[in-house]
Amino acid sequence: MVIYFIIYLIFFAFTLGDLFLSRESKRPLLVPLILLGIMMIIFAGLRWETGTDWPNYLRYFRIIDKLELGKTQMEKGYELIVRIYKFTFGSNYTGFLFFNATILILITYLSVYRSSPYPIFSLFLLLSYSVVGSSFGVRQDLSICLILFSFTFIRDRALVKFIICVFLATLIHNSAVIFFPAYYLYNLKWNVLTAIFFLLVVASGFYWSSSIMQIFGGMISERKAEFYLELGMDNAEESGTSLVKGLAGRILFLVTLIPFVNYSENGDKVFNGLFNLYVFSIILYAIFTPVGAVFSRLARPYEIFQILAIPFAYYGTNRFYKVALLVIIFTFSIYKFSSAIRNDPGILVPYKTIFTA
Repeated sequence: MVIYFIIYLIFFAFTLGDLFLSRESKRPLLVPLILLGIMMIIFAGLRWETGTDWPNYLRYFRIIDKLELGKTQMEKGYELIVRIYKFTFGSNYTGFLFFNATILILITYLSVYRSSPYPIFSLFLLLSYSVVGSSFGVRQDLSICLILFSFTFIRDRALVKFIICVFLATLIHNSAVIFFPAYYLYNLKWNVLTAIFFLLVVASGFYWSSSIMQIFGGMISERKAEFYLELGMDNAEESGTSLVKGLAGRILFLVTLIPFVNYSENGDKVFNGLFNLYVFSIILYAIFTPVGAVFSRLARPYEIFQILAIPFAYYGTNRFYKVALLVIIFTFSIYKFSSAIRNDPGILVPYKTIFTA
């Protein structure tokens, strides 16, 4: 467990430099970003029996050669990644973990470097809220890194490029299809009528959520949808508790970010767009979590944009609010990171490597 906190402290130290050391451009950050990226690739590549759904992914990697093309019960894009790797480099799973982590890190780090005013701060937030997504991720996290990359096309209003990017993401994980409306949500201007409309959507979605998931369960996985629905029905009380806890943290950030929203001509259009995407993640979370905590993953393609929205809020405010914002963010970060590590025995803890397993 100690190694996770060492990495957390390293990112924290680099984040302080990102936030408080004066710089005229982001170019001086390239070296620390490269060093952090290499560290995380090694960290993810050397792991063994560590990470979400480890046995299933290992088994899939080993038997894919015996399965018919297109009928492996995984998304076509992920299947293609595995087949190309094995055809090119062989059947060493540790090598594949390095390959997988390199793709994830390269796309994620490039995305935050291009889009965030404080790239290392964004990566610290990602690590705080998702240890897996920061390096260990497999299908959905590979998909989400492409969604994060697509933000440039939303911001620049490049619809065709956006569609291509999100389509590629759906080939790796079906849930990415839920992100297509983001292109239009980005320019949404919240008012009383819009808020009432979405409250009605949440209320009706909350009521019909199980029916919705029976229809769209394949966005998680066609094979797993029915099992997850049954599991969610058996654990309704646990899902309710997860909903309350999850909404509490999300609403905290929502309230923290609201003062920085300005839809006038003088407002920051990029921050406003990021805020809209984050609000929609809360709506999706409220709709789908009651079915089962696992379905909250459908909010993740939108939720990832908090790692850009928070640095933009920090960038655009005065010194007093900067301090207040950082106190809230860092306090919640420590709590969230500690909870994620401590509540995942057998998944992240203990951290095993190929040399110790």
